[in-house]
Amino acid sequence: MFATEQDDSSYRVHYRSYRLGTTLALLPPLMLYEHGPALIDGSIDGSALAGLILGVLLPLLGAYLLIEFSSFRFSVSNNQFCWRWRNLVRRKSLKVPLERVVHVRLEAIESGDSSGQRYTYRLVVVLDDQSVIGLTRGYSSHHGKQLETIVNQIRDYLGHVVPIR
Repeated sequence: MFATEQDDSSYRVHYRSYRLGTTLALLPPLMLYEHGPALIDGSIDGSALAGLILGVLLPLLGAYLLIEFSSFRFSVSNNQFCWRWRNLVRRKSLKVPLERVVHVRLEAIESGDSSGQRYTYRLVVVLDDQSVIGLTRGYSSHHGKQLETIVNQIRDYLGHVVPIR
């Protein structure tokens, strides 16, 4: 889910992805509830134990990969670009002067499906050292138009301060 905020001093883009990951994180307690008594009294057989381990670890791995929160903030008043990203266990952040921002664009990759080639997108900022900072880890085909609007709004906001090449 993308959200944007703009005022006189900054333009912010927030991304939150947690619904599917939270649903997956709820599966392990259900698996433990189902197989817990047999696990406690030691009567669980090998195949049920293997299923329990997979039933706990795979949803937790999915939750780890799918839950993320991130944001970009472009502040003309502070002349600063800020980026924050976090998931369940890791955090990253960056603050640089706004003049280091060279590009704000959509990054697209082709993704084949049964109806032919489609593209999936994510919003990225390219700095003057050619480092690429993505708003999200993954790409999405569902938010293409919304991301395009966000890129145009950022370019309009930064247009008089940072040359977008």
